[in-house]
Amino acid sequence: MSGIGPSACAPYADASAPGPVLQRHHVPLLTHALGCYSSGEPFWSRVDSVQAYSPGLYLALDAKHRILWLGNASGAQGVTGRIRKHLAERWKREAFHWIWVAPAYDQISGPALKAAEGWAAEALDLRTQMPHRTWPSSAGWLPLVGRQRIA
Repeated sequence: MSGIGPSACAPYADASAPGPVLQRHHVPLLTHALGCYSSGEPFWSRVDSVQAYSPGLYLALDAKHRILWLGNASGAQGVTGRIRKHLAERWKREAFHWIWVAPAYDQISGPALKAAEGWAAEALDLRTQMPHRTWPSSAGWLPLVGRQRIA
């Protein structure tokens, strides 16, 4: 027995292992992923002060600007609400420092938002660089985000 117990785990065990460092050319890919549903330029915020009440895509980064999480959010509280849910988990409270948000119009459908997240994961090469994580499929991405469907 080595004497190393669960409390001695690295801060980025399993699903929390960091991905690549976010590069400047990565950020516009989030907007592109949303297609016609993109409602503005991506912006960053400290995790504890993010104000993004629209749906959209987001990247959570650690203090060294490594990608920890790519996700999508919708609902009444948008990205801010989703980040608050993430912060209920201790490792995320400790590891998430920065959030990049790509806002979307409220009319974006759930399938379009999921396909956009899948497309962004592929464009950022996260499926290869973060094999411990999974993202939705990007199947049907272009038809889903190519034309805005207003309700």
